Parts: sequence; C-alpha cells; structure tokens
Amino acid sequence: MPALLCTTQHQESRLSLFGKTVPSERWAEWGNATLIAFFFKPFAIGPVFKLSAQQLKNEAIGLNRWNPQKAMALTIQLAYAPSTAEKVEVLHQFILSQVTANQRECRIIRYATDKILENPEADVLAQMLQELSLTERTFQRIFKKYVGITASEYRRICQFQMAFYQLKSGQFHKLTDVAYANGYFDQSHYIRSFKEFTATTPNEYLQFGLKKK
Repeated sequence: MPALLCTTQHQESRLSLFGKTVPSERWAEWGNATLIAFFFKPFAIGPVFKLSAQQLKNEAIGLNRWNPQKAMALTIQLAYAPSTAEKVEVLHQFILSQVTANQRECRIIRYATDKILENPEADVLAQMLQELSLTERTFQRIFKKYVGITASEYRRICQFQMAFYQLKSGQFHKLTDVAYANGYFDQSHYIRSFKEFTATTPNEYLQFGLKKK
C-alpha cells in the first residue's frame, strides 16, 4: 500500500513517500531504527501530496525532495518530540494539514475511485460529473494525473474485475447472466472485453484456466 515512512535513529529522521508499497527489503535496511508508517488507500497519497501517478510509480520520494521547507519544519518537530507516540501525533497532524490544503483533489479522487469500484457501469461517469459539478475535461485531467489512467479506463478495469470474480465463483447459469449483471451490452461485448484483458475467452478460462488452479 502507498505509505509515508518515517525512520528515526539518534534523533535524526528520514521521511519518504512510497507510491505503491514499501518493498520488503527496505524494512531490513534500517536496522534498529524506529519506523513509523502511515498507509494510504490506493490513489490517495497523490492528491494529498500533490504528486502525480507518474512521479510516484518508481522509486520512493524523499520528503526533502518533495518540499524542502515543509520537510525541514517536520524534521525539527520530530526531533523535539521525545516519545514515539508524540512523533506519531506530529506526523498525523502534518498529514491532516496536507489533506485540508488539498481537500478538493482528495475528495474528487476518493469519491470517484470508490464510486466507480462500487458501480462500474457505463453511465457512472456522467452521474459523477453532475454530483461533483465538474466539466468532463477537468475531471478527466485530475483523475488521470493522480490515478495514472483515465476514468474510462479505470471503469472498464473495475467492470472486468467484478465480472471475472462472478465467473470464477461459478454463480451464474450462462455467460449472458455475467454480461448483463456487470453492465455489458451483451454477451459478445463481454467476451471481447475478457479477451482484451486476458488474451483468452471466458469459456476457455472455465475449461482450462480453473483446472490449473
């Protein structure tokens, strides 16, 4: 999961932002240092720190590279916080201040990703534009910046994922049931989407894919 990681040793603190997850080997690098991690929902860390998905996709970003002034102020506060609990509170207040400062983008991304995940049917995007009072151009720009793909692409991925879970569970009588239950226009549309994401058909997956599990 995306995270803000603080490592403290001998009154010195290192602060890093991880856009994906903290690699397992990184946890062992700091030896006896005190580690404090704040984990974020997917796609949340970008708008909180005004970092695009492109900036977050590779290596960790040191907080001093993100914003030297804020990083310095936070490091000083952490140095004067005598206990781990107080350091946690310092970091907590810092994150809250970032959320407050960037609440518009945070609200849009949180609402949009949750809404699409819950209901990835084709008309969900038009509904959101009305509810968020945004133009399509503004919404798509913000979404792609922080999520890394367009809202339409994200919707199609969520739609496929939900249909795939139903197919894998076996809770259907025929493929048409899966297609209609997940907002596809018809069975042919669903099969084309399945092949696009998996390079196979639903029937081929049912016949061969499940047997390999």
